[in-house]
Amino acid sequence: MHELGLARNIAAIACEHARGRAVREVRVAIGPLACVERKALEFCWGLVTESSEIENARLGFVEAEGDTFVVREMEFMEDA
Repeated sequence: MHELGLARNIAAIACEHARGRAVREVRVAIGPLACVERKALEFCWGLVTESSEIENARLGFVEAEGDTFVVREMEFMEDA
């Protein structure tokens, strides 16, 4: 299950770019030829973010073409 490694890498990217800000959602673009199971990736996301600084961040998906797999964008929480 390579989705676990992918989830770890996505989480590391999100933590690095968050710079202490609360992350609401991380969106990943996945093409149909990327060989990534979205449900498995979502499951792994929950495992790797548990008890982390991005524990409450959702993992969202954006449609892409071909074998695309890329962290597309992140949404941060508004300061109260």
